[in-house]
Amino acid sequence: MALLALFPLLVKLVAPEMWELTAHIGIKILLNVGFGLCLWLMLQAGELSLGQGGFITIGAYTTGILVAKYKLISIVWLGYLAGAVAAAILALMLGYLIVHLKRIFFLLVTWSFAEMLHPVLTSFDHPFGGAMGIIDIPGPEGLSLFSETWTGYYYIALVYGFAVLWIVWRLAGSKIGLINKSIGQNDTLVTFCGLHVRKYKVMVFVVGCFITGIGGGILASYLSAISPETFTFFTSLDIIMFNLIGGMGTMAGPIVGAVILSGLNEYLFAVGYWRMVVYGLIIIFFITLLPGGMVSLPAVVRARFSRKVEKQEAAHHG
Repeated sequence: MALLALFPLLVKLVAPEMWELTAHIGIKILLNVGFGLCLWLMLQAGELSLGQGGFITIGAYTTGILVAKYKLISIVWLGYLAGAVAAAILALMLGYLIVHLKRIFFLLVTWSFAEMLHPVLTSFDHPFGGAMGIIDIPGPEGLSLFSETWTGYYYIALVYGFAVLWIVWRLAGSKIGLINKSIGQNDTLVTFCGLHVRKYKVMVFVVGCFITGIGGGILASYLSAISPETFTFFTSLDIIMFNLIGGMGTMAGPIVGAVILSGLNEYLFAVGYWRMVVYGLIIIFFITLLPGGMVSLPAVVRARFSRKVEKQEAAHHG
């Protein structure tokens, strides 16, 4: 973290003209690391959600409505918290109804939930701003301490990313985390052990969406304006892709995936729905050739090298 904290100073020293673009990519990466880790936590309990973009949207819109559109909250940090609470409440209501569903059905329902938000946000000028969305969302208090807005948001995203990493690491290693991992492997067996599976699955779903909602609020104030088009199907798909590309087996997976795909997305954004072609190729590649993600690549290379050496030795002795 110390190296990342010094990163702005290094970039400004070496290539100051590149800092604005570098900061933007860095902010996106750090926020996406948080989103990816929240989904990874859910995946441990067998919850493959294609609706995380919806909870980012809820966090962002709640923050925008309260601090910008109606100015009901004067402290932006409280707006972030309100966005997280709103996301958690909806996650609690939705989660209680659907966590018993198997993966494909859980995925479809969460996807439907996220897609349902778009027409709702577009149709109502009050309180959502309709198709125009919400503008002039202010930055959080203390941002003026930094010489540049980009730098301030970079450090906010840095704290968010590492806070999520610490929380998810602690939860994954706790009793609750071990139970959730067992649920993801065989929830029927866990039920026979006398544990309330639905309670634990709802718990991890709510926690993940709460943290995601905070990130949504930060993203809203960073962008300063949001609309229904800001959060699309790709928002949710990207978060799944972070885990697929990086690897779902370890916490390092979504971090690696977020770093790779966040940078790539800056170039793919301009091609619009051709991104689906690229994503399709990526999914086919990783599912067929590297199912463990990028974090498994060193082990795969070592295994193939060992097999090659063994064949050469066998041929030599033969």
